[in-house]
Amino acid sequence: MHTAMQLRRLRRPAFIALVLLSLYYLYRAVSYRFGVPGRMGPPNPIAPEWYYVHILFALAVLLGAPLQFTSELRARLPAFHRAVGRAYVLGATVAAITAVYMGAAGPYEGSRLSIAITGTLWLFFTIAAWRQAVNKNFLVHREFMIRSYTMALVLVWLRLMYDFQDTLFFYVKNEDLRDTTREWASWIIPLLVVEFSLSWLPKIRGRKPL
Repeated sequence: MHTAMQLRRLRRPAFIALVLLSLYYLYRAVSYRFGVPGRMGPPNPIAPEWYYVHILFALAVLLGAPLQFTSELRARLPAFHRAVGRAYVLGATVAAITAVYMGAAGPYEGSRLSIAITGTLWLFFTIAAWRQAVNKNFLVHREFMIRSYTMALVLVWLRLMYDFQDTLFFYVKNEDLRDTTREWASWIIPLLVVEFSLSWLPKIRGRKPL
């Protein structure tokens, strides 16, 4: 019981830290793509406006999701919780669809399939979470929201892996192969960790999934 209380107390500062980290890496991604000449890589057929649309709607996700996981806010302001939830669903839906488009049309062949799968899963998890909330199946709703938010943070995981690539991917010497490896690992590893926590571990321990 004491350990559970300590974990609940750490949840809020952990979410705040995650939001700040997300905004920092979002800034880095925008700076990388638009701020420095010569960083766009191969000729890109995607109009820059699509990136701005994607980032704008992703902001609603990065800023709104931590509020959705705050139990005190849900209990005290349920109407606000629902409003933020609708904004999250709209933001995640548009961001996921534009991610799929940019992944399929982007200039990096090794990233196309990975980004398309990431966006498709993000869209599916978001719609599933919304449908479960409408059906008042809130336990399943929470699980799909966690999965959706995990996919929303792929940009953060990707940038973290980039910063520590010499340690994480020291065995991949070719730079193009290392880029492709990061693309796949940035969503597969976090999603496996979430599935292990939500589904596999409770079943191993003989308990119902969280």
